[in-house]
Amino acid sequence: MSKERGKALIFENLSIALDVLSTHKMRSGLIVLGVSIGVASLMGMVSILLGLGQKITGEITASERSSLTVMKYDFLVGGFDEAALHRKEISEENVRALREGCTLVQDISYMIQPQGRPPYTLRYKDEKSRMISVFGTQPSLFNVWSLGVEQGRMFTNEEVSRRAKVVVLGHSPRRDLFPALDPIGKTIKVGDENFLVVGTLAARNTLFGSFADNFAVIPYSTYLTTFWRQHDLRRAMMAVRSDVSVDAAKDEVIKVLRVSRKLKANQDNDFAVTSSDAVVEFINKITAPIALILATISSIGLLVGGIGVMNMMLVSVTERTGEIGIRKAVGAKR
Repeated sequence: MSKERGKALIFENLSIALDVLSTHKMRSGLIVLGVSIGVASLMGMVSILLGLGQKITGEITASERSSLTVMKYDFLVGGFDEAALHRKEISEENVRALREGCTLVQDISYMIQPQGRPPYTLRYKDEKSRMISVFGTQPSLFNVWSLGVEQGRMFTNEEVSRRAKVVVLGHSPRRDLFPALDPIGKTIKVGDENFLVVGTLAARNTLFGSFADNFAVIPYSTYLTTFWRQHDLRRAMMAVRSDVSVDAAKDEVIKVLRVSRKLKANQDNDFAVTSSDAVVEFINKITAPIALILATISSIGLLVGGIGVMNMMLVSVTERTGEIGIRKAVGAKR
C-alpha cells in the first residue's frame, strides 16, 4: 500500500510540475535557455582548447619522424643570460662532425636564418611577393621537415658546393609571383640579387594557414656569401632514426658536439639540443593554463545561469505563498 501511495505522490508531483511549466511557458523557456547557454559555453570552450592542442601537436609530429635541433641556446627557454647569446655559433665543422660521428640520426642539415632584420620581398617583373623569410640550408632539410615539392626540384648538394644562386619558393611567394605562369627557370629578385627558380613547394595544411608557406629556401653557402650578417642564427637540424629513442640520439649528439667544440670534462655545454617532443611539451605548457582560464570563465557563465534558475524558483515559490498557506490550513504537511 505504501509503494502505491509513493507512486501516486510521484505522479501527482510530476503532474503539478508539468502544469506549472505549461502555465508559465516564458519563465520555463528562460530557465532552460539560461542553463543551456551555461553548459554549452563550458563544453564549447573545453572542446575548442582540446582540439587546438591536438591540432598543434599533430602538425609538429606530422612527419612521423622525431627531430633534433642544435643551437647555441635553447629557444624554448625564456630569460636566458647574456652569456648564452655570446656563445660560439654552430659551425660547418660542427655539422660535419655530426655527420661523421653520429649513427643514430640522419638527414643532418645546416641552416642559417636572418635575425633582427626586416623580411624580404621577392620580385618578378611587375609582380612582387608579400614579406617573406629567406633562409639558407641543405637539401636534407626537406626530408627532416617532410616538405613536398609541387613543381621542379630541390637544389642539390653540388649547387650548395658551388654557391649557386638558386631558390626554392614556398607556396605563398610562388602564388604571388607566378599566379598564371610556370615559375621553373624564371629569374627573380631576392633583395638586390638575381636567383633562378628551380622548384616550388606544395601548400602546407597547417594551423597558421598561408603564413606557414611564407618563405623561400636557398643553399646555405649562397646565403653566407650574399645575405649573411653577424647576428644571423645558425642551427643544425636532423631526424632521429625510427629504430632508436630520442634520448639516446640526443646523448650521442651531445657527446659528438662536446668533442667537436673542444669542451673539457668540467665545462658545461655551450649549445642546446632540443627535440620535437620538447616542443610538444612546451605547447602543452602554454595551452594548459589557457584551458584553465577559459574553463573558469565558462564556469562563471554556468554559475550565472544557475543563479537565474534559483531566482526563477524563488519567484515561483513567492507567488504560491497564498496557495501553500491554504493547503497547510486544511491539514497539508510540510
